[in-house]
Order: sequence, then structure tokens, then C-alpha cells
Amino acid sequence: MSVDTLTSVGPELLELIPGLQFDHAELVKAHQQYIERVPLPPSGKEEDRLRRLGLTHRVGAEEPWRDAGNGQFNQETGEKNFEESDFCVFNEELRDTYFYEIYKSLPFRPGRMRLVTLHPGEIYHMHTDHSRVAHMAIQTNEDSRLLFRSGHTYHVPTDGRIHILNTMRYHSAYNAGATDRIHLTMTLAD
Repeated sequence: MSVDTLTSVGPELLELIPGLQFDHAELVKAHQQYIERVPLPPSGKEEDRLRRLGLTHRVGAEEPWRDAGNGQFNQETGEKNFEESDFCVFNEELRDTYFYEIYKSLPFRPGRMRLVTLHPGEIYHMHTDHSRVAHMAIQTNEDSRLLFRSGHTYHVPTDGRIHILNTMRYHSAYNAGATDRIHLTMTLAD
């Protein structure tokens, strides 16, 4: 018995924003600009430099580049660490990038806006989010997918479109391919 892909399932798990499409080449360029500018983390370790990358941050954040990389919930207690609406500031040092053009064009209020890399062989545990999350693929491969507990999978293509996934349902993401999967993710704050 085969399981349908999300594109045939309907809006309960996936929504594409009609009429809104961004230039993928500019998205790739903005990602490269980000990578060139991101400072070393507090650990001072080069291997940690590209972890927890954020484009938005909270007012007064000590580390604007990484503030959005933190989880919304305390993994031990389950308590909420913050509200998505707290992430209302776009990183000043990135306002000359295409990411800022995207931010200003969004038809929803974003909370955490992040760059998320899934390396070959990585998989996230099954979980739910408090809000839906929009994805735009910067780099991907056909074997990188989001997986819902229902068994439905979805591949976000590099088409410049915003794919809003209902991540309030149990889901995971995996990269069974040979190259990194890099997504711009935007949590809906509304």
C-alpha cells in the first residue's frame, strides 16, 4: 500500500502562498552573504559558527545572530521559553540582503526566521511545534523530506515559493541524500 505525498493530501498539512515567488538565485546569494558575515559563537569554536543561525531576534538580544536558534520549549520541563511574537527585530547587519526583502514581503507576521541545515544522514525526532512553520529551500536533494506521523512525506523544492507546513501535527525531517539540505524557515507568529 503506497502513501500519497502531501501535494495530493490537501491544506490540512500544506499551504502554498499563491502568487508569491522569490528568486532562488538571490536566495542562494543571500545565504552566502550570511555565511560570510556570521561571527564566531561565544564558544569561539569554528565548528560551532554555523549552528543556530537566525535572521530575527528579540529586542535586546545578547546574540542577535543566534537568538532565533533556541528552542521554544524547555526539553526537560516542557515549559515555554518565549513567544514567537517576541522575535520582532530583523538583524540590522543583514538588511542589505535578499532575506530582508523576503521578510518585508511576507503576508504573515514571522517569529523566528532561521537558516536550518540538515546534513546527510541527519533526522529530527518526531515532535510538534506550537505554530505552523513556513519553509523555503535554499539547497536540497530529492531524498530530504518532512515526514508526518500519518506517513505522508513532503519535499520542499528550490522553487522560490513559501511552503507552510502544519508542524503543529507530529512530524520529523530527514536527509537521506548525499548533500546538505538548507532551508529558510519562518515560524508564523500570528
